[in-house]
Amino acid sequence: MKKIGITTDSASDLKEDIIKKFNIGVAKFHVDLQAIKDFSGNIFEKMRKAEEEGINSEVKTSQPSIAEYINVFKKALENFEEIIHVSVSSKVSGAYNSAMQAKRFLGKDGERVHVLDSETASGAQALLIVKALEDIEKQLRIEEIINNFNKRIKDTFLFFMYDNPKWLKSGGRFPSLAALGLQKIRAMNIGIVMREKGGVIRPMAVKKNIRGLAEPLFDEFKKFTRNTQKKIKVIITHADNPNEAKKLETLLSPLQNVNVLYSSIMDIVLGAHAGPNTLLINFIYE
Repeated sequence: MKKIGITTDSASDLKEDIIKKFNIGVAKFHVDLQAIKDFSGNIFEKMRKAEEEGINSEVKTSQPSIAEYINVFKKALENFEEIIHVSVSSKVSGAYNSAMQAKRFLGKDGERVHVLDSETASGAQALLIVKALEDIEKQLRIEEIINNFNKRIKDTFLFFMYDNPKWLKSGGRFPSLAALGLQKIRAMNIGIVMREKGGVIRPMAVKKNIRGLAEPLFDEFKKFTRNTQKKIKVIITHADNPNEAKKLETLLSPLQNVNVLYSSIMDIVLGAHAGPNTLLINFIYE
């Protein structure tokens, strides 16, 4: 039996090869596709088609059940002496509380489960997991790994740009009046680079005459990181927008201190709130 393992939830947008390599347990969020369940394609293709046909394209998501967390934890504890569970931000979802309740239901075995609040989501959550895995491979004590994890939260960031702000409003993660204002701005070909920190979404920069999402997002990343000499790990996630994701990766490639780990489509947990084509740059200072 190995000493320390990792579990998480599907909001982390971890790539499947990392999940398999490190035997990471993943608690899946539940998705109610509502009016778009019979459309073909991935979730974002379904949402686009519904919009074209004037059908309500909203979907509902809910955190994994306590029973699902118990099953994930039990399975992980068969292979590891202790596990660290990395949850999506408690300010974004009730997932953290569900994981904590599952830990208590495990009784004595629950003492072997350590539930951590990432205070973020998507690739930023994944980056915290990647760094914890590095600590595990260094054979650090679990107390050191948890301490390092909590310190790294402040050095972990998530910037994004949406294609249509309507989903920010429908997802309930952004004030309705602000989202309506963003829709009017977007109609004038003006985009907003957004920042998520601690489960709160805030506008970061106004970009005029935008022709895509990658370049304005890259510009803000460069401005934000220009005064650091630290190495930066990056994960790019997107709501079925591979062309802009590839463009962003190409823009990042000449930067000597930046290492792009991977680019992948994001889970519907956040995608339902941000909408199709959304592009995220998730990064952590080494």
